[in-house]
Amino acid sequence: MNKIIPILAIGILILSGMSAIATIKNKTDSAPIIDELDQSQTVMAENILMPVGQIPYNENLTNIQVAQSFIPSKEILTRVELFIGKNVTAIYPIYVSIRKELIEEDLTIESVEPCDVPTDELGWVEIDLPDILVTTGHTYYVVAITENATDNWYGWGGNNNSESYPSGCAWFSYDDGDSWTNESSLSGSHNVESSFSKYRSTKMDEQITWDMCFKTYGRDSIPPDAPVINGPKSARYNESQSYIFITNDPDGDDVFYQILWGDGTSEDWIGPYNSDELITVDHSWVEQGIYIIVARAKDVYGYVSEWTEFEVEIPRNRQFYLNALSWLFLRVPLFRYILGLQ
Repeated sequence: MNKIIPILAIGILILSGMSAIATIKNKTDSAPIIDELDQSQTVMAENILMPVGQIPYNENLTNIQVAQSFIPSKEILTRVELFIGKNVTAIYPIYVSIRKELIEEDLTIESVEPCDVPTDELGWVEIDLPDILVTTGHTYYVVAITENATDNWYGWGGNNNSESYPSGCAWFSYDDGDSWTNESSLSGSHNVESSFSKYRSTKMDEQITWDMCFKTYGRDSIPPDAPVINGPKSARYNESQSYIFITNDPDGDDVFYQILWGDGTSEDWIGPYNSDELITVDHSWVEQGIYIIVARAKDVYGYVSEWTEFEVEIPRNRQFYLNALSWLFLRVPLFRYILGLQ
């Protein structure tokens, strides 16, 4: 199978079009995500892009999927930006995901509706992905696909300098993701009309690795604070008591709690709960003594806090003494005599 993928020429792109911006808003009205630009390749080679979707090629319709590999330096990946545009006839969303391997399942994915992508020009489009924990220093892929439907395709700006992004390269599939290649080609033809609506056959050149125009954003995770524990310091024997736990996660991530009651029983990572949310957990002790409650918190990415301790005393049960006295009164006449009761 020929693994060389065509790159379509754009002859009508102008600077104003290339600077257009479209943004997908955050999915909630919560405080803005505090993240930073991590990896990027922002230089598009003049007048070229890679199609994402179905195009005619060699008298056949070919569905092309495009990916860009990258190596994150932040522990949590939050969002990406792609320099993309769409054909005027595109009616299906473009799906953007992150994968650990190209032939494996998506780690996180978000759809972008056609109305949020520039038409007949390219612009930076932000995709607010569900956050994921990644392994820094390892390779991941930004993958862009759309429905395999006639005249439904997007364009993704690229660069034919293999060193434009040294930590990765572009990858292409034209068999619906069954196989991928990092081979590409430079077009020798230029179309005087917009290639988003009209395209011409391309001239195949020698194998070249490319980089797409992309940005990834991320942040490092900070563990939650050690939990605060509150509740009665003395409790009755075999009687349920309520204890309150709360922690703050500096990143605002949801948290879980692990609680050891000091009597061999525990609550193993209950939750998730919101950061700064008061939770109440009940417990009872069946024997007298002094018990140390210890608890710690863990955020949804697995970062664990320090332990917190809380001492509880369970005094000897009064009923034990009452039962013992009753037994003595009934069974030991001398005891009644000593107390002057007979």
